[in-house]
Amino acid sequence: MEAATATPTPPDGAAAPSGDLADTAVRLRLSATRLARILRQQADIGLTPTQIAALATLHRCGPIPVGTLADEEQVSAPTATKTVERLHAAGLVSRVGDPTDRRVTLVSITAEGDALLADIRARKTAWLSTRLGELPAEELARLTDALDVLEHLTTPQKDPS
Repeated sequence: MEAATATPTPPDGAAAPSGDLADTAVRLRLSATRLARILRQQADIGLTPTQIAALATLHRCGPIPVGTLADEEQVSAPTATKTVERLHAAGLVSRVGDPTDRRVTLVSITAEGDALLADIRARKTAWLSTRLGELPAEELARLTDALDVLEHLTTPQKDPS
């Protein structure tokens, strides 16, 4: 039985991809999804992907209000609040009042949260490094070159207007 592939819906005003372009898009999407799933499994430590992403954002941004965390993670405020509550209960984040605005609570990653995030990243990198080391030199070079293209595709583009 063949897997069904739905025709992608193009953004407003864009032509629908066809042929090789659509096939490449489907292969890229499936490969990226599969890689993300495998990397999540390598760091199976009992946290959800949303919780790990929140820790990474707090590591990158420093102390921020829950609303800012929600914006950064593109989740609803209730989802961010629930995520922070669970991370706080686990001792991975702390909450403190904003010294400039008593109405605001700032969330920051704790030393334990930082250590856990470093461990998660190390596990993922170790697994991927092992797999990359299994590639023939020519394939590794092609993949390295393709990363420039992938980084370009995944970097937000500025609105020309």
